[in-house]
Amino acid sequence: MSLFDKWFDAANSNDRAQMDELLHNDFIFVRHNTGEELSKDEFLDYMLNGIRDKTTAENRRLIYENDEVIVSHSILDGPMGRNAVMLVRQVKDGKVLRAETGSTPLPAN
Repeated sequence: MSLFDKWFDAANSNDRAQMDELLHNDFIFVRHNTGEELSKDEFLDYMLNGIRDKTTAENRRLIYENDEVIVSHSILDGPMGRNAVMLVRQVKDGKVLRAETGSTPLPAN
């Protein structure tokens, strides 16, 4: 199973232990629209407590994956509006080391 699929399964089942296992200890999440950076624990807290119930994802798809990078795209609808989001993850030692997003605002449905 690919790292993308493992992450997708862990995130969809709110499995913090599995999500933690898939992230490198030096993991950093970078949000380009705000410049905000989150550590591994901050990111997991955000994913499981901060945004999960407030955001829906549509058309989540893998664009490219190898041993060094994962590129995916989805449509997110939440507190920051409806956005097309490109997510690039740098991989090191089989774990996600860094994740960066870029988003484009979309009209509301």
